[in-house]
Amino acid sequence: MDIIEIKNLRLRAVIGFSAHELDAPQDIVVNLRIGINDRLAGETDDPDDAFNYRTIAKAIIGFVEASRFNLVEKLAEEIARLALIEFNAPHIEVSVHKPGALRRSDSVGIRTVRKAGDYERNRAYISMGSNISPEENMVAALALLRRHTTVLAVSSVFKTPPQGFREQHPFLNMAVEVRTSRRPAQFKADVVDRIERQLKRVRDPRNKNAPRTIDLDISLWNDEILEYGRKPWQIPDADVTRFAHVAIPLSDLAPDYNHPTAGKTLREIAASFDASQMRRVELDLDLPSF
Repeated sequence: MDIIEIKNLRLRAVIGFSAHELDAPQDIVVNLRIGINDRLAGETDDPDDAFNYRTIAKAIIGFVEASRFNLVEKLAEEIARLALIEFNAPHIEVSVHKPGALRRSDSVGIRTVRKAGDYERNRAYISMGSNISPEENMVAALALLRRHTTVLAVSSVFKTPPQGFREQHPFLNMAVEVRTSRRPAQFKADVVDRIERQLKRVRDPRNKNAPRTIDLDISLWNDEILEYGRKPWQIPDADVTRFAHVAIPLSDLAPDYNHPTAGKTLREIAASFDASQMRRVELDLDLPSF
């Protein structure tokens, strides 16, 4: 195995949980040792055969400086995940240090070692909606998804009429494709439920269709058919074939995806609905691009 080393990558990040750390970016130093097979480049002397360390460095810089973390442990883990999943590195060592974090010490940090087999590469399709301050909450929910997963793609945003309980404001709905190492039950607990709590989702036991700050559902998972959790919840979510506000954003995101039980593509499912009351809206989702 060959090792690509990137030493002392100096970045600015919002990291920490103390009062003085919550808003101001801090200096952090990242070191990477990326295990690869670079034998071909050594034989050919052709740049096209070499591992592109500039691309991975640019991705890490964009990710770190657009995110927010409580712990250096989490930051190191997400850098490792990004390198292994997005850049197919078989092995990586990541160290993250906060200069001046401890009196009489140059820095405090962590060294994390991961290999490709440590992460499953699940693709999840998340349906998302809001009708309480929806512009703000949709952007906030997507930013939190970005923090807890690797966001691969997003659909257009659609303004849709409410379902079931009509005496409320219209919804904004969209779909998001993410990559995660979690399985569905863990993803729901660690990501879906956490985001809904953070955005103060309140459930009315007397009205399941009541207004909400945010609603996230796992609609599809790889191409699997399964049950998970205590309820249990089902994948594919039955709402994919029941409601236009679920099917149409998913079709916009992945039109050729074959629904595992319906035997149709998402494009075909979406085409079966009357979409005359839905319209696309412009919403600045403020996602960094690598």
